[in-house]
Amino acid sequence: MIVFLTGVATVVAVVTCDAMRIARPDVRVPKVAVYTAAALLAIVCVSIATRLTQLL
Repeated sequence: MIVFLTGVATVVAVVTCDAMRIARPDVRVPKVAVYTAAALLAIVCVSIATRLTQLL
């Protein structure tokens, strides 16, 4: 359940960053939003790698 919620949060963060870029292309996306998306994506990748190694 935690992996699912983290995945949803990651999708929301990435979509928010993209929406901010589309809405205001001349303004830079806040670093906090980019770092949050990157951190959540890293958590999801580590979770997936852990699950895959457990299956082997």
